[in-house]
Amino acid sequence: MSDAQDTSHNSGTVSPPNIVVVQADQMAAQALGAYGDEAAKTPNMDALAAEGAVFDRAYCNTPLCSPSRASMMTGQLPSQLGCYDNGDDFPSSVPTFAHHLRNAGYHTALVGRMHFIGADQHHGFEERLTTDVYPADLDMVPDWDLPFDQKLQWYHEASAVFDAGVSKATVQQDFDDEVGFRTIRHLNDRVRANQWAEAHGEEHRPFLMVTSFIHPHDPYEPPREHWDRFGEGEIPDPKHPQVPSVEEDPHSHRLRAMAGFDVRDPEIEDVRNARRAYYAAVSYIDDHVGRIRAHLEELGLAENTVIIVTADHGDMLGEKGLWYKMSPYERSSRVPMIVNGPEHLVPQGRYQTPVSLLDLMPTLMDLGGAPSLETEGSSMLETARREAAGDISPEDRDVIVEYLAEGTVKPQLTIVRGQHKMVICPGDPDQLFDLEADPDEFTNVARSPEYAEVASTLRAELERRYDLDALDAQVRTSQSQRRLVAEALTKGTMRHWDFVPDAETRYVRGDFWSALKYGTIPDASRR
Repeated sequence: MSDAQDTSHNSGTVSPPNIVVVQADQMAAQALGAYGDEAAKTPNMDALAAEGAVFDRAYCNTPLCSPSRASMMTGQLPSQLGCYDNGDDFPSSVPTFAHHLRNAGYHTALVGRMHFIGADQHHGFEERLTTDVYPADLDMVPDWDLPFDQKLQWYHEASAVFDAGVSKATVQQDFDDEVGFRTIRHLNDRVRANQWAEAHGEEHRPFLMVTSFIHPHDPYEPPREHWDRFGEGEIPDPKHPQVPSVEEDPHSHRLRAMAGFDVRDPEIEDVRNARRAYYAAVSYIDDHVGRIRAHLEELGLAENTVIIVTADHGDMLGEKGLWYKMSPYERSSRVPMIVNGPEHLVPQGRYQTPVSLLDLMPTLMDLGGAPSLETEGSSMLETARREAAGDISPEDRDVIVEYLAEGTVKPQLTIVRGQHKMVICPGDPDQLFDLEADPDEFTNVARSPEYAEVASTLRAELERRYDLDALDAQVRTSQSQRRLVAEALTKGTMRHWDFVPDAETRYVRGDFWSALKYGTIPDASRR
């Protein structure tokens, strides 16, 4: 067995830990108190961070929902997986961390959002307890040959900023409230399963539960309770709201034009309103995290459970005149990565070595004792141990961020090495940032003589890894094929790929007598 295992307090046998992954959508690391934001109200995530491992430089591998999550689950970059954008599926035959842990004896469940596109809506999860928010069809296929004055229906719109504010109910609130409820009830079910196993002389089965919320993704429409936690002027304005010049950064101007910010720019009150709504939505997620942790403790599961909090990408929130994601800048591409668990499993502290969502799969396999395999990622637990021992430094680990979706017309590639970040895209000027001297990425030093060697080295590394012309051709071919498939599937009888949860079997239906016998979880004070 792996050393990433614990002794069960019930049976005295060695067993792997339970694992709970909580993922928020579009939650920037910089919007959490644990990452230094003094305006944030995130006490539950901050408490997990204070008692666990915090990776200060965690990145997504593409700042867009569906390909980011597919990449995270498989440990492969979007270009390797062939999953480029939000209208792209990834093959059912590619193993995910759910497959690996299920093979290692885990019960695996997905509660909430994962933005799977295609016919496979499980990708290794034994159970899926809710549907998703967005359609699973090929509805959002970009077209790099489409002129920018022709906008596709599903593009992000500036209206989410102008219309931000309190809502009594929204589709996203309804969804996340259900995700929270189903999460709590699933934890109850894992204890019920343990009770059944004990009664039948069987060992407890460890579980992996991925709970995935849609907040704080736009539209920014939080509940009143969370909006009222923030006073007027309590949330700082963007540090650098000015848009970089189009000569210096055409990608940002493409993103603004795609959403309509080139036509209508938010006034400062619009910006403040939207940012307050976003922070309120992050606080809403924090409440859910607190309830999950409290229930683990109430059920006696906390001592042998690892909790991981992360996101699929961030949100620019008005920095550089940008909103939402799709940008290589830090607010868009960095994510929280907090790992909390028993000290013998999780090395507590803060770590500066860059990590990415590619590292989640090997981390989960490390925790679960699953056989190791060659992937693009590495176990974050091992990275933390090596950094603490002085065996590695931030310069020893590269992180790659790809962007191959709408808002660009060529592959955009980013490499982070130590304090430097290099962005290249054919037709756009190179961008190089010294994140130590310039953490807000205000000054592009790609053409500065003192950074010439760094720029040359990082560009050479990207060119070694990628054939840009071949990748461009692959993306365009994929887009063309998927547009044809999507159009064909609208003809005649339509069969959507959306996941429909199984009918409820909890109460009178199903195994009624077992439900009566093992369904009650008695309180410790009960005689």
